[in-house]
Amino acid sequence: MIENIRNYKSIINFNLQQLEKYSLPVAVFFLLISTAVLNIFVLLAVVFTTAHILYERNFSNLIPKKFMLYGLLIFLFLFMSLYFTTGDTESIISSLKKYVKFLYIPILYIYIKRNNNADLIIKYFILGGILVLLLSYLKYFELLNLNSIYEYYNMNLVGAISRAPVFQTSIIHGSVFSFIAYLSIFRAKNNNNKWLYLLSILCMINIFFMNDSRNSYIISLLLIFLILYYQFYKIKYLVTTLSLLLAFTLFLTPLAKNLTQSVYDTKNDINLLFNENYTSSIGLRTLWISIGVQNIKSEPILGHGVGSYKNLVKEFINKNEIDVRHNLAISNNPHNEFISISSQLGLFGLILYILFLYSLFKESNKKFLALGVFTIISVSSFFNSALYDNVFGLFIIIILSLVYQDKFLE
Repeated sequence: MIENIRNYKSIINFNLQQLEKYSLPVAVFFLLISTAVLNIFVLLAVVFTTAHILYERNFSNLIPKKFMLYGLLIFLFLFMSLYFTTGDTESIISSLKKYVKFLYIPILYIYIKRNNNADLIIKYFILGGILVLLLSYLKYFELLNLNSIYEYYNMNLVGAISRAPVFQTSIIHGSVFSFIAYLSIFRAKNNNNKWLYLLSILCMINIFFMNDSRNSYIISLLLIFLILYYQFYKIKYLVTTLSLLLAFTLFLTPLAKNLTQSVYDTKNDINLLFNENYTSSIGLRTLWISIGVQNIKSEPILGHGVGSYKNLVKEFINKNEIDVRHNLAISNNPHNEFISISSQLGLFGLILYILFLYSLFKESNKKFLALGVFTIISVSSFFNSALYDNVFGLFIIIILSLVYQDKFLE
């Protein structure tokens, strides 16, 4: 009887260990497929690791990297700003839930180090990317119709899921595939796997010619520059360079139509902005930046408190009689991390976030993967509230926890 109990305990412990080990790999596999699965398995990884930390009382190295400390301070001061915030209850709760991701970064870092599963996470990242990329190509060339799924789950409210994106918006789709393309180059040169070079090219083609995210175009171009910088002078990696140059020549093919359309749309957005029409993507972002600058002027030191941005937008639009659709403009998300944090925490919070980014750059120390992740986060901070968005924010904290492991910085 006692022996049977021991066997059951052993089986349960083994299954829990496997669940813990595979929780983050499963999360990254479903990153572009299911938000619910992503949330559940990231939370599992956080809960498992937190339980280990509390049980072992191992608090001596809880913040192993400097940038994690700045992230922790940002969330701490957001929480403390409850004392003076001008935000409404819903916006306050939403902001705290979004920015609690800063606390996840050291926990997931410890999780990966404890389970020694960085390579497994990379493998699942690439496998998930291959599956979604295949679906994306089938959808783009109208060999697969997913409209019934979109309608059932109400996934296409503002047309964000169109052309290349399958289950996530164009911004998330493009940014994640930028990373997968970059990660594939890293994996290919280390494992001598030529198929991963092809995967990288297919990801880049998908981003530039089938997707419509200008944020992703900028990220991908910078990542291509980094790849060329690291590999161009090494003859044995010439195949990488030639493959990427080949991808550039596709700009001269009919596939470039999507990119040309994006340039045309950008021009139209700017023309609308000159006519004080803020309904376009660029117009809204310009309006939100203007409001953010005004917020700093009115409360320069400590800001207006957590979750305050939405009410500040409403006040600014009403006071200045801005002609814009309120359902588009009035939001707690300014699509710019610098504006989001500075509105809530003033120059104090803005400096903390700049230090967060600077420490990321300094920590990367000219390392291939880390510089790529820094590029993704810094560019996204200008065009999106990187940590505020649920899926994009989880993507950011996962790749931060992954590529800043010591094994990738040596």
